[in-house]
Amino acid sequence: MNRREFINKSMAAAAACYAATALPAFASACTAASRNRIGIQLYSINKLLPNDATGCLKKLADIGYARAEAYGFNGSTFLNKPLKEWANMMKDVGIQLSGTHCGTPLLPEDINATEWDYWRKSTAAMNEAGGQLLVQSFLPSDKSLDDLKRIAEQFNKIGTLCREAGLRFGYHNHHAEFHQVEGETIIDVLLKNTDPELVFFQIDLGHAVNGGGDILAYMKNYPKRFLSWHASDFKKGEGYKELGKGDVPYAQLFAQANELGLIDLTVEQETGGDVFAVLKNNFEYLSQYPWTKI
Repeated sequence: MNRREFINKSMAAAAACYAATALPAFASACTAASRNRIGIQLYSINKLLPNDATGCLKKLADIGYARAEAYGFNGSTFLNKPLKEWANMMKDVGIQLSGTHCGTPLLPEDINATEWDYWRKSTAAMNEAGGQLLVQSFLPSDKSLDDLKRIAEQFNKIGTLCREAGLRFGYHNHHAEFHQVEGETIIDVLLKNTDPELVFFQIDLGHAVNGGGDILAYMKNYPKRFLSWHASDFKKGEGYKELGKGDVPYAQLFAQANELGLIDLTVEQETGGDVFAVLKNNFEYLSQYPWTKI
């Protein structure tokens, strides 16, 4: 490759990165060296990762994954290592840390209470590691409609802390959020009572189908709230599947991905078998869609 070709390719990659990161304060991890826009949630390999972190990350990089999302972050470490150490390990194999799943129980209303230090520590650790996204991956409580509204207000406060740190806060659903509490669907209550400027939603597509959610209707009714998609699949009556083998309408979703505001795409696989073979199939399945290309 001559110098002109290198410069042209670098400029094209930079332009693609700009398009992928245009929304304020929600910069996707994207550099001129990025190969694609497909990420992986490391929980997909949670049984293997603790025993061979470097080897597992190398296998993910060899498949083609360009970004990775951690899980179970406790405010200080992920699998007994600081996030920055994980970010450096990822960088060594060509993967960028995008963010992490994390979370706390329901916190006191007073944002100055010591319990809130968890989120201050988390934002500091994420900034040090160079990631962008802190995603609460469970509901602190869902006993009543009032509980849900209080959770939503708490999410707004966490979102404020994250925005002040230059990060973004999101919420990741499971299937139960598409069930009802006191006649209202849980995820609707959270969507209606959170500020779009402070809280994005990371929709787990397979879990949504499992919970009975109409994904396309949600995307239409709450435009640009689901800025991050967890790519999983679910077949009604059969269970979780490889991507493209369930009921998630991927072709329709990707046809509208830019209009819907998609910025972050992360694979999460929770089926059995040869996990790296499945993750390779998932990567190849997503690669058919132009949105995934840099």
